[in-house]
Amino acid sequence: MGTAAQARGAVLVTGAAGRLGKKLVERLAPAWPVVAVDRSPPRYCARGVRQHVLDLTLPGAEIELKALAGRASVAVHLAWEPKASNNLTLTRQVLNALSDVGLEQLVHVSSATVYGAWPDNPVPLTEDNEPRPNPEFTYAVHKRAAEVVVQRWSAEHPGTKLAVLRPACTVGGAEQPLCQLLTAPKKPSLGPEPSAAQFLHVDDLAEAVLHALVSGLEGTYNVAPDTGVPAELATAVAAGSTSLPTPVRALLAAWGWRSSRRAYPAGAGAYARHPWVVSPGKLQGTGWVPQYSSTEALLVTDDKDRWDDLPQGRRVAITLAGTGMALVVAGAGGAAIWRRKR
Repeated sequence: MGTAAQARGAVLVTGAAGRLGKKLVERLAPAWPVVAVDRSPPRYCARGVRQHVLDLTLPGAEIELKALAGRASVAVHLAWEPKASNNLTLTRQVLNALSDVGLEQLVHVSSATVYGAWPDNPVPLTEDNEPRPNPEFTYAVHKRAAEVVVQRWSAEHPGTKLAVLRPACTVGGAEQPLCQLLTAPKKPSLGPEPSAAQFLHVDDLAEAVLHALVSGLEGTYNVAPDTGVPAELATAVAAGSTSLPTPVRALLAAWGWRSSRRAYPAGAGAYARHPWVVSPGKLQGTGWVPQYSSTEALLVTDDKDRWDDLPQGRRVAITLAGTGMALVVAGAGGAAIWRRKR
């Protein structure tokens, strides 16, 4: 197990209050001291976690973060703001704070969207393929820009190992809106679908980050459980509609597309039309073993009552089923009233 996260100081985690951050901190805390930083108050089940509320986009935040980072020998950078324009500032402030603390390892979580979704993409994409995010999808563009900033910092700090993780579309994490786009019922006029889609469970991503720390990984790694499932099957699985008659599935597709299309990430349409499947071989070759396949990631949730975390197709199916039941009940009630009047 001997690596960066073991011995020495604490593990600094930025973006620690998000879904992924919470899961990672709870895995780290039993073995290592953790300094958890986020703009909102994080809450954990684990003990021994030092929690700090800090908005990393504000001027001067790097000074306070530097004081916190002095206790750490390794760091995990997860922080990412919904407002894209803040993220390069945030990343630079984090790196400035880490510059002089003698950090042994930095793990930066990026996204597989940096490869872009293009008709000529090889399937699967490996870490040797050049990132070329679709320019209209701001999320992917800024994820790639942040990678470049982190890699330049790494070149100036050769004593710190850098591991960059590029996870596939993560179910239950920050990329949930993108997952909903990939599993949404498709209207035929939207054009062809990619042959396959990949889904990574947020628990497996947390384990991948932990593995990178424990194994002292250095370099760039795709994070995916497999090479994906057929896109049509992913849509059906997410909707729970694989056993429904064809007319019902068609109704789900038409109604679901109309009801949910406005919720999708702006500019992400290419990622639902063109392939961007990544190869998991490099990371799995280091010993990381995912718990869930792409299909299982769509079916398994650890918090069943979180409506927003369900894939869009399943929410559409549940809503449609509920609407149908309401109509049946209303019809039965109306018939009973009519019979009483007669």
